[in-house]
Amino acid sequence: MGLNRSALQHLMDERFDRSYTKLSRAIGVDVAHVYRVLVKNNTPGIKFFNGIIKWCTDNQLDYREYIFLPEPLTAINRITKV
Repeated sequence: MGLNRSALQHLMDERFDRSYTKLSRAIGVDVAHVYRVLVKNNTPGIKFFNGIIKWCTDNQLDYREYIFLPEPLTAINRITKV
């Protein structure tokens, strides 16, 4: 999974009055972790992603705007006859 940092920063600016503390409380992680993810480009963990997914679901937002999910594999191996 990947994080769309610019979209999450925009969400924080709009919905949480540019407050790392309010965003961290909403998604259930430490404020320092939110800061490190958004400013220092640290890698968020599963708790961070789960918090964003839950908050977005509760507030009727599409979490896929903020989280990049891996693309499923679509290649099909073909059996060749000799």
